Amino acid sequence: MLQAACKQVCDARDRPAVRPVSGGIVAAHVSCRTVLADVVKALEGSIPFYSFESADGLYVATGFVIVPLPVEFDEFTLLEATGCASTTKDGAEEAAASALIQAASRDFGVVVTNSNFSDVEDLQKKNEKLLRHNMLLKSGWAQTINHVEILQKTLEHITLDAVGGSSRKSIGILAHGAAVWAEESVWMATAAVEELSSELMDET
Repeated sequence: MLQAACKQVCDARDRPAVRPVSGGIVAAHVSCRTVLADVVKALEGSIPFYSFESADGLYVATGFVIVPLPVEFDEFTLLEATGCASTTKDGAEEAAASALIQAASRDFGVVVTNSNFSDVEDLQKKNEKLLRHNMLLKSGWAQTINHVEILQKTLEHITLDAVGGSSRKSIGILAHGAAVWAEESVWMATAAVEELSSELMDET
């Protein structure tokens, strides 16, 4: 899901910078490379340069910026970031520029107020949350299937004991144990669902 959303964002960068939308309004797309130029200027860094890799018709770019260290005279560090895949080299470079902006924000505390970039960043954060929730749901389903299998085997033992003529007491003990275990599993599952629901409410 996250990879598909990332591809959707990168594909959007391949479209024209200015395009018509509904109601005759013209929407202008602000390039991340334009935003990156201001970020680099604030850091007093070098002009960004890029390396490209391609496979299966997709391009991936890694961007580099040489940045001087403010506390060390004549000392430099390399800001490096790789963007997501794109169907064009231009789109891959745009994605790498976006990744460099995020790296500058993370490593140097650069604050970007451009609304266009903020929208993309918000979308990426939402997709990361969706991926995390999806993994939790998958884990929950796997645990549920495991619990059902355990309960099935317990009931099979009870059935075999009943058919084999075991005493009511031994059968009752098995049945009671299965019921207690099932109740505890239900409580654990309910608590997990409530915790996940609480996280979703907090994020919205």
